[in-house]
Amino acid sequence: MKKMILFVCTGNTCRSPMAEALCQSLLKKKGLASEYDCSSAGVYAYEGDSASYEAISVLKKSGLDISEHYARTLDLDMIRNSYIILTMTRDHKRMILDVFPESADKVYTLKEYAEYDRNDWDISDPFGFDEKAYFTCMSEIENAIFKIFDKL
Repeated sequence: MKKMILFVCTGNTCRSPMAEALCQSLLKKKGLASEYDCSSAGVYAYEGDSASYEAISVLKKSGLDISEHYARTLDLDMIRNSYIILTMTRDHKRMILDVFPESADKVYTLKEYAEYDRNDWDISDPFGFDEKAYFTCMSEIENAIFKIFDKL
């Protein structure tokens, strides 16, 4: 059975779907797709929302397609079925631990798990900004994901 890496943000329309797609791509490139899978969810997602236009556009320019992505709200089954849960901010991590304290051993911010400095554990939300902000966000997520591959 594959180990699930779950990425979590607020609405599951920007950061976490970008992280999911970037991680899936890297898993294939590194030959780890048979061992790991990726998914994403939001702590305040509206079920069925599509990924934001800007997230779709920025990833498309990198050769990745998230146009079929639909938002999901984080639930207990996702928590239970995840090998590791990587949030985009400390607030997301805190919200998860408040509701699902039993998941404490597998919830980290993405940058925390990638061993960034404690003062740099949050990935800013690009929602409402232009494609440049999304590209910056995507690059930040991708760099952090590269760093976690040594830990998998």
